[in-house]
Amino acid sequence: MKYIAHWIELNVLDDEDKSFEYMSIFARIEYKTIKRRMKQGKEAGAKKGMWTNGKPTFPYYYDKNTKSVLVDEGKRPIYRAIVEKHLSGINLGHIAIWLTDNKIPTLYNIKPDGRDKGWSNVTVQRLLLSEIHLGYITYGKTRTKRGQVESVPEDERIKVMGTHEKLKTQEEHDAIVERLVKNRLMNPNSRRNIFPLSGLLYCEKCGCRMQFRVGQSKKQGQYWSALCYHHYKDGSKCEQKGKVLDEEFFNALYERIINVDPNMLQEIELQGRGYNDTKTMIAVKEQELQKHKRALDKLHESYEKDIITKQVFMERKVVRTRQIQKLEEELQDLRKVVVDECNYPTVEQINERIRQFRGLWDVAVTSEEKHRALKKLVERIVYNREGNRVQLTVCYR
Repeated sequence: MKYIAHWIELNVLDDEDKSFEYMSIFARIEYKTIKRRMKQGKEAGAKKGMWTNGKPTFPYYYDKNTKSVLVDEGKRPIYRAIVEKHLSGINLGHIAIWLTDNKIPTLYNIKPDGRDKGWSNVTVQRLLLSEIHLGYITYGKTRTKRGQVESVPEDERIKVMGTHEKLKTQEEHDAIVERLVKNRLMNPNSRRNIFPLSGLLYCEKCGCRMQFRVGQSKKQGQYWSALCYHHYKDGSKCEQKGKVLDEEFFNALYERIINVDPNMLQEIELQGRGYNDTKTMIAVKEQELQKHKRALDKLHESYEKDIITKQVFMERKVVRTRQIQKLEEELQDLRKVVVDECNYPTVEQINERIRQFRGLWDVAVTSEEKHRALKKLVERIVYNREGNRVQLTVCYR
């Protein structure tokens, strides 16, 4: 009876397992059916010109009461300003800076902690190219195939005229596309503004690279200014104050670059002497290391010839091995120092680079030419402003 009862219990468990499997299959079929019906409903809605794509793009919003897409009147003038700025010749980067400076919230560019990361070139470009503002509803741009998301060809997408308000004309859209295509075909250095200090100016307060902005005034005309946009982890902004990069600024910078600080020259000379001293120390340590290695080889020979006992051999071997290991570690550290020190320029190299810089700067007319001249000589320029006093620290290549 014991064995029969055990067989019956196993049989019951098997029936439960089968029941669970059947339920899983039915649940999967039901899930796929619901998913297919939802997709069909979205496609049917899109064909009627209804919005079925989730949260609409800037400056639209979805009204649940009317089940339609409406224009946020507070954001309408901002969108129009973006279009007009781009068509007037202002590049994507400057539009992104303008939007970020005016604290215009983005739609998707949000950090995990909920803070807005600000506008980027890509965000502005996508907004300008969107056909939603032309009045179109497009559904099915992507699809998932075998777990991979792929783009759907345009002729397979659903694209109809929607019921929402248009915010740009076809002529404006064509002009935007033409300008973006033209910029894409141009050399990257030609289509973006290269300032004389691009990639060279760093903030002393936070250590981050500073950015540049183009401004326009009736008195000065077009001018550049350097600003630090860095935000710390707690959300606070770097307190560094910006500066208009006028002719007076560049004249002071030029004098600062060609007239090298005597203390810096003295430090460079000391670095050169230190480099030679380090190489001498390496040579001494290498000789000492070879001496200990030869002694260890002789120690093995003495043990093999029964000149010394095993105990004496082991004691002496431990001492020699420790000395060899210590010397190898010291040599490794010294060689790293040599690599770092050999990267420092000599006084002669700096004087020669200054001569080349002066020749290039004297004939430089465009921003690109001035930038090229500075890159020949300067590794970075550290900027700090306290009140009206600006301090620049030049680090030479």
